[in-house]
Amino acid sequence: MDVVTRFAPSPTGYLHIGGARTAIFNYLFAKKHSGKYLVRIEDTDKKRSSEEAIKAIHQGLNWLNINSKYKIVYQSQNFNSHIKVAYELLEKGFAYKCFLKSDELEKLRIKSRENGIPIKSPWRKKKEQDEYKNKEFVIRLKMPSDGTTTINDIVQGKVTIKNEILDDMVILRSDNTPTYMLSSVVDDNDMGITHIIRGDDHFNNAFRQIQIIKYLNWNIPYYAHIPLIHGLDGAKLSKRHGATSLYDYHDLGYTSEAMFSYLLQLGWSAKNDEDYFIDRATKLFTLEKVNKSPAKFDLKKLNNINSKYLNIMKVNDVYKLIVERFKLSLNKEEQKRFKSLLPELLKRVKVYTDLEDEFDWLFQHDFFCKDKNLQLKLQNNKFLLKEIGSLLKECEWSMENIKNCLNQYIFENSLTFKDIGPMLRIALTGKTNSPDLVSIIYELGCTITVNRLNYKY
Repeated sequence: MDVVTRFAPSPTGYLHIGGARTAIFNYLFAKKHSGKYLVRIEDTDKKRSSEEAIKAIHQGLNWLNINSKYKIVYQSQNFNSHIKVAYELLEKGFAYKCFLKSDELEKLRIKSRENGIPIKSPWRKKKEQDEYKNKEFVIRLKMPSDGTTTINDIVQGKVTIKNEILDDMVILRSDNTPTYMLSSVVDDNDMGITHIIRGDDHFNNAFRQIQIIKYLNWNIPYYAHIPLIHGLDGAKLSKRHGATSLYDYHDLGYTSEAMFSYLLQLGWSAKNDEDYFIDRATKLFTLEKVNKSPAKFDLKKLNNINSKYLNIMKVNDVYKLIVERFKLSLNKEEQKRFKSLLPELLKRVKVYTDLEDEFDWLFQHDFFCKDKNLQLKLQNNKFLLKEIGSLLKECEWSMENIKNCLNQYIFENSLTFKDIGPMLRIALTGKTNSPDLVSIIYELGCTITVNRLNYKY
């Protein structure tokens, strides 16, 4: 079988975490089987769809490096095909025109809820009369009223329901626009989709949509309905759990590699952490290893994964991310300084945007500590700082010589490193903690270091 999968987001909102994970699963399954991975924008709801949301979908998929290499399908462009199928079902007797007025439909809905029975319009058994020929109608699918429907879901397993619980769903509205329930099925068939991999909130839809496929003698695709992502409190992931739009995490300083890896871990089990890297996952991914229970989104775990990725990335790659994010314009000396200290700086952060706090002391030639309390400490130790500055000024500039110079001062004055380290760190960075002190001194250079140590607070 030539495998064809699709990711079909609705542009009525931004690409969220759950949707991104669904896209990853579709992408990996297709790649594993050397198949096609397609993207379809389900923009049939023109009132709620927006160009901004469509842009965000592409932006998010591009960030994760899982956009389709094939032409994007826009569902709204296929309306004629959807409408044609609706009337084909009508002609074959598998659908019927429903002329219920809004108040009649509401009464039917109330009765349906009270009795726990599906909506079956009385027009299911009526014949169209001449007086109704020019009146508005919807087309409803005539669901089988007896028997059962079984879906062998790759994730959920074999599930059977009684057909009597299925309502006669609307497939064409009174304004002649198709519903999602019809459009999705027609497009899947036209696109040759072999595997429908989506959230399990669509599982009930599958039992309704599969009736259309059976009525038209189309190939029934394989289904894989993935449990939704929940918050740590067990509730469905929502805004109250934090940022849910995928690209928000890009803006917060997470890497695409870390986000891909973490989302893959939300529901798919592998033997080693390295298996969640995109290159390995494309070879190892199977739907059979997708968990049946909901995954829980844990920001702490995402932070740890992101930190790990930052520390194994090439320095130049992280540097490019930071320069682009903060639009930095650095000269050659500043570039060298930043890249040299970057490995140490990255050990102290979870997301690279937190490095913004380091930019002042790293690049400002006229830097001075702005914290009033720390300024007082520096003032009380100004002679110590000035003496060390004088020694460093005479030092031949190398990491080893700087270290020897500091050790010499400590020895000659019967001190320990704790007696001078904190003051040097505050004077040079304005912080009480920072990367290796000798590395800071070396990368700042003699002139900048001495000037900061001699600053008059």
